[in-house]
Amino acid sequence: MPPPLKPFKHRRLNPPVHQTLQTIQTLLTILTPQTLLTILTPSIMIPHSDDILDILNESPRWIVRMGATVMTFILCLFLAGAWFIRYPEILKGSAVVTPDAPTIQVVAKYNGRLMHLLVPDGAMVKKGDVLAEMENLSGLEQTRQMERLLAQGRQFVQNPEREIIFPADSMPGGDFQTQIADLQQSYRMYRWLITDSYYDQKLAGIQQQLNAQRKMLAVNARRKALNEAAFHNVSTAYQTDQILLNEGLYSKSEFLKKENEYLEKQREHAGMEEYTLKNQLSITQLESEYHAILFEFESRKRDYLNQIAQTVQLMDKSLQEWKQRHLLTAPSDGKLVWLKTLAEQQHVSANDALFSVLPEQRHFLARVEIPVRGLGKAAVGQKVVLKMDDYPYQEFGTLEGQVVAMAPSENIRNYRLTVALPKGLVSSYQQPFYCKSEMAGTAEVVTQDLRLLERLFYGIRKLLM
Repeated sequence: MPPPLKPFKHRRLNPPVHQTLQTIQTLLTILTPQTLLTILTPSIMIPHSDDILDILNESPRWIVRMGATVMTFILCLFLAGAWFIRYPEILKGSAVVTPDAPTIQVVAKYNGRLMHLLVPDGAMVKKGDVLAEMENLSGLEQTRQMERLLAQGRQFVQNPEREIIFPADSMPGGDFQTQIADLQQSYRMYRWLITDSYYDQKLAGIQQQLNAQRKMLAVNARRKALNEAAFHNVSTAYQTDQILLNEGLYSKSEFLKKENEYLEKQREHAGMEEYTLKNQLSITQLESEYHAILFEFESRKRDYLNQIAQTVQLMDKSLQEWKQRHLLTAPSDGKLVWLKTLAEQQHVSANDALFSVLPEQRHFLARVEIPVRGLGKAAVGQKVVLKMDDYPYQEFGTLEGQVVAMAPSENIRNYRLTVALPKGLVSSYQQPFYCKSEMAGTAEVVTQDLRLLERLFYGIRKLLM
C-alpha cells in the first residue's frame, strides 16, 4: 500500500487542482472502496482546511449593514402602520325598528265571536271608527237608535221645550232595556204633568178667590174710611153733649141717648177693624195655598227633569261601557292592518291582537339593547349599523342610524339606546325597506376609533396587570 499523501495547504484552488479532483472522481468507479479511502482521504479534506473555514466564518460587512438597514426599515414601517391604521370597536346588540308614533294594536276584550267586520284590510281610518263588533245582546243597529235617543235626551235636558221621540215599532232592548224604560216613564210623567190642567185649574181658582178678597178688602177700606169720619163726628158731638150736661144745659135722658149713639158707632168702628183683619188673613191664607200648589207643581216637574237627566247619564255611561266592551275601534288616524286572517262569526280569545293602525306620516327609529359590558365606549351621536332579519344584509344592505338617547333598561345587564334613522328605511344598497309594524334585527354601535398601536399597548398592559 502506498504511503498516505500529505494534505495540500493552498489558499485558493487553482485549475490543476480542479482537474485532479475530477480525475479522482473518475477513478472512484474503478478502485475498490478500501483503496479509495486510503489514497484519497487527504484530497477530500481539502475544503475543510483552516483557510477555507476562516473565509466561510467571516461574513462580509456590507451584508451585515444591508440586513440591519432592512430590519430597521421594516420595524419603522410596522410602527408607522400601527400608528396610522385605526379602526373602531363594535358594540353589538339586538334592535327593533318601529315608527316614532308607535303602532297601536287593537285586541279582543273577551272570548267571543266576531259578529261584524266593518273595515277592510288596508283601509284608511279615523280615530274612533268602528272596526268590528263582538258578540252581544243588543247589536250595533240598536245602539245607533240608543245614540239618537241619547242625543234627544241631552237636548231635552238643556231645553225642556224640546221633545223626545221614542220609536213605536222597534224599541232598543238588550243591554239598554231598563234605562230606556226608565227614560220613557219619566218623560211621560213629565209630559202628563205639563199638559194636565189639574194644577192650572186649582191655581186659577185660588187666584180668583184672591182677586175677590182683594176687591172686598178695597171696598172695606172705603167703608172704614166713611165709618171713621162718622165716628169722628159722633165723638165730637158726644164731647159737646158731655160739656152741656156738666153745665146743666142738657138733660140726662137726652145725654144717655147721645151716649148710646156714640157707643154704637164705636162698636161699628171696631167691627170694621175686625173685618179688615179677617179679610187680610184670608188673602194671606189663599196666597200661601197658591204658593204651596205652585211649589208642589215645580217640585214634581223638577223631580221628573232630574230623573230624566240621571237616566240620560246612566244611558250614556252604559253606552260607553258597551262600546268599550263590544266594539273594536280605531285608536288613532292611519292605515288599518289586519294582524291575522279574520272572518265574521270567527271565535277569538281575550287579548288576541286583531288589528293595528299605522300612522299616515311615519318616521322610524330603532330601539337597541346592548350589554353593559363596554357601555362606557358608547355615546350619543355615534353611528349605528342595523342589520334587519327580514332583509338579509348581504343582499339588501344595512340601515344607518345615529344614537340620540341612552337610558337604563329593565334588565340590569342591558342598556337601551334610541337610534334615529336620518335616511329612513332606505338601505346602504338604496333599497327601501317596508315595515308593517316593527322589524327585528341586530345593531352594531360604532364607537370611537383606536390606533393599532394603542390596542397593542392596552393588550400588553392587560397582560402585565
